[in-house]
Amino acid sequence: MASETQHPHLPLPDYFTKFASIYVRQTGHSTLNILVDVISDHVQTSAHPIGLDSVVHDTAAGPGIGAAALVAHLPKDQLPKELLVSDNAAMMLNAARESLASSPLPHVDCKELDSQDLSSIPDNHFTHSINNFSIFTFIRPVDVIRETYRTLRPGGLAIVTCWRRFAPMYIVHAAQKKIRPDLPLMPTPSPQFYEDGELQKVVEEGGFAKDKITRVDKTLVVTDDENVTGLTALMSGPMMKKAREGYTEEEEARWTESVSQAVKEEIEQFGGIKFEAYVLLATK
Repeated sequence: MASETQHPHLPLPDYFTKFASIYVRQTGHSTLNILVDVISDHVQTSAHPIGLDSVVHDTAAGPGIGAAALVAHLPKDQLPKELLVSDNAAMMLNAARESLASSPLPHVDCKELDSQDLSSIPDNHFTHSINNFSIFTFIRPVDVIRETYRTLRPGGLAIVTCWRRFAPMYIVHAAQKKIRPDLPLMPTPSPQFYEDGELQKVVEEGGFAKDKITRVDKTLVVTDDENVTGLTALMSGPMMKKAREGYTEEEEARWTESVSQAVKEEIEQFGGIKFEAYVLLATK
């Protein structure tokens, strides 16, 4: 992500280059599985389902999670006729191209774009726009929604997801407290988005009318070993490097074990690693 768009509490841009190829595993498939559930339970049962005539934008897409969710849920004869996958990290787009190369999607275009400025895309272009767990990463989130609104057709549907409880942050904080409780906890980007009503406010400021917005809440508890292992690797590795600022070498060496213990405590409390999400479905 470019410095003028990336929130300062996110890892450095070069990390996203390294992270692209392992994104799905190290997020425990959480962003994918929640979105599949949203599409299945809410988008496809709405007045604006995705279908053969749809033109869809997977914006701030990372390695194409929105596109992957469509392929995972929709039968081949309901896939959209056009899909744009965009992100401002080139390696994320490369990962998307690789993962979608053999997909049954009729037409996919991957472009390096800043979701805060989609000036190369005309007004009223898309039938659907997917913004999946990225709104809080932007310096100007209202601009992201304004561009989403502008590029949607009248009657078009925006799907915006955001964390209410991002489990890795709770686990990392618990691990920090075990080693250096005297140091500040790792900051989270745009913590206001965890608060009830913040996402709604931003979506309304971006142009969507209040009575055209439907909210649903989602909970995902990750229990299978593979995804728990992937999430543990995420929290143990460079994505959470800021959590270890000020540590001695001896303290650094204790980090992996401390994370593992905090994961164990999370699973004992919730039966797995627990994610909660806000989901807004907004119609233009």
